[in-house]
Amino acid sequence: MLSLLWAPHTYSADMRFLLYHPDGSKITISNRRGPYKNVFDGTLFTDSAADSVATYPFTKNGVVTPLRPEDPLSTFRGKSPNGQWKFSVDDNFSSDDGMLNRVLLIIQGNI
Repeated sequence: MLSLLWAPHTYSADMRFLLYHPDGSKITISNRRGPYKNVFDGTLFTDSAADSVATYPFTKNGVVTPLRPEDPLSTFRGKSPNGQWKFSVDDNFSSDDGMLNRVLLIIQGNI
């Protein structure tokens, strides 16, 4: 399973991203990480990435990719991929701005 995320933001560490399976279970993709501008505006999240979003040493503005999510996407392995998946984003600070432009979830083989 892969998740691609386009979420420009003036201070990416304000945001939290969650992915919900159709059965209601969820994983955290990123929880208040990336203290620079637009680090998640084109990020591929995959369990096979060398770097984790939780430990990556963000050092500048710009897209960082690929990254492992905070919780593994493989958490959903063995569950049916059918149904409505949900992606949630929240921003805990109101003095700057950002948006969620697109999320692409790619399910390959059996999860």
